[in-house]
Amino acid sequence: MSARLEDYLDGPRFVGTVVYEPGWYLLSVPDEAHAELLALVGEGVELKPAARPHVSVMKGEAPCRNARDWGTAFAGEAVAFRVAPVVHGENGLHLWVDCHSPRLCEMREHFGLSTLRREDGAYLVNFHLTVGRRKKAVGARKRPQLRLSPQSHIDVETGMQHL
Repeated sequence: MSARLEDYLDGPRFVGTVVYEPGWYLLSVPDEAHAELLALVGEGVELKPAARPHVSVMKGEAPCRNARDWGTAFAGEAVAFRVAPVVHGENGLHLWVDCHSPRLCEMREHFGLSTLRREDGAYLVNFHLTVGRRKKAVGARKRPQLRLSPQSHIDVETGMQHL
């Protein structure tokens, strides 16, 4: 199950830097933050830490608004995000934590990309940060989800959009 908004209240807060690479906006995560998140992985799990820890903000999507800004807007901006301190690994290979950042959602909206919001304006969007990859895959556990696009779905149990 993906994180709910309340799961971020006591989670650690980090700041990353927005980077643009062709077709891809990402939030680069500092090594110190990645080290703190690696410590959340349970004992006995053999993994290869992510070589370049990041949060994918927009990948494999094309802007449908403000296309002239694509690739230049937001690059270099420092952005805060919170982490729900639970490591997920339902696909059997990758280990990740859910992240929440209203600013990253605003960036997606600038380009006309989907972001789920409540009536009060709160963003119901989970980004994710891959902490590492298992050295040996285990059985995958599928979560019920409603697919919005190849890059996004809604977790049926939490009602949160997951990117």
